[in-house]
Amino acid sequence: MQSVWQQATDQSTGVRFIPMQLIVPSLWDGGHRIDMPAASGTDAEGTEWSGPSVWRNPYSGESVMAYDRHRSNRRDGTVDQKMAIRSDGAAIGRAYDSRFGGLICDGEGKYPLGMWKQGESRTFDYTCRITRDGKVVEVQRRSLIAIEELDYEYNGIPHSLRFEWKFSDAISGEVLDHRTYIFSPGVGLAAESRR
Repeated sequence: MQSVWQQATDQSTGVRFIPMQLIVPSLWDGGHRIDMPAASGTDAEGTEWSGPSVWRNPYSGESVMAYDRHRSNRRDGTVDQKMAIRSDGAAIGRAYDSRFGGLICDGEGKYPLGMWKQGESRTFDYTCRITRDGKVVEVQRRSLIAIEELDYEYNGIPHSLRFEWKFSDAISGEVLDHRTYIFSPGVGLAAESRR
C-alpha cells in the first residue's frame, strides 16, 4: 500500500495527487482520478461516514453524488451533513449541513482533492442558503485551504497530509470556523484542532 502512496507525490516539484481514498480511507490503485469509494466507518472526529448516494439540492434541483456524515456532540447536538465534490474536482465540501437553519451550499471546499503543491493556498467563493426567521436567505461564503505539510509522517504513518481550513463570511470577512486537519492513508481524518 505504501508504495502507491509514495508515488502520489513528485518530490522534485513538491506536487501531490490527493485522492478521495485519503479522505474516505479505502484501497487506492494510484490512479490520478477523483472517484468516490464506498464509505462506512467513524473518523477521529467521531463522525460517521456512509455512501455515496444521490442527493438532490432542494433549491437548484440538481442531483449530485454525496457522502452522508453524522455526528453528535455537546456543542452542536446532532449534526447531519452531505459532502459533495466541487465541480472543478479541487475539493470536497458540505452540500448540506443540518446546523445554521439547514445550510445548503454550492461548491464548498473543505478537504483538498486532486493536484496540490507544498505551501499552496486556494480560496473558494460560493453561495449558501440558510433559513432565518422562516425565510430562505442567500449568504456568500469563502473557504481557504492552505497546505502545511503535503507529505509527511504523522503518528508513524507515512504520506500523511496536514492543511489549514478557514471558513468565512465572504462579504464581512468574519471567520466562522478555522481548523487544522491531518489525514493519513488507511485512517482518513487522523486529527483536527481549532485555531
